[in-house]
Amino acid sequence: MRIHDSYSKKDLVKVIEDFNIPDIDLKLTRYDIVKILYNYWEDYDLSFLENENPVKTLSIKEKNDIIIKAKKIIALHKNGYNIDRSLYNNIQEVFDDAEFISQYGDISSVRRAINFINEKYDKNIICTLTDEIKDLLDQKEEIKKSSNIGFNFKRGKFKVDFT
Repeated sequence: MRIHDSYSKKDLVKVIEDFNIPDIDLKLTRYDIVKILYNYWEDYDLSFLENENPVKTLSIKEKNDIIIKAKKIIALHKNGYNIDRSLYNNIQEVFDDAEFISQYGDISSVRRAINFINEKYDKNIICTLTDEIKDLLDQKEEIKKSSNIGFNFKRGKFKVDFT
């Protein structure tokens, strides 16, 4: 009975909220939350926490490699898509990297890099996103749309003082 290291504090808080586990302060550290969750192990059948988190299949090294590939594509965008001044030898390497990193659309720099490739080369590379990230991006889009004020016209006499 041991909670796998791939579960972050955020993941454990989500488990607590989903199972409605009472009397756990969500402001505690991950270590403290793990100790408390062991008390509820049998009651809520938390044995699935022993296995690796299926959402977080990347190690830190793998994630860094993917981010580096995305940054190479972003650097290509910033230099005006000049292959000679980039780290790439030909355009096919760019497309290969873009196809590879598109599976990891939860990483923001990956989404940005794929967006640049799709716009410049008229490609239709689709980033794979988890439902949680899709919902988060939809919420951000709604906030952005609702905060757009636009033009505000006022009539009347106004006094401007430059002293």
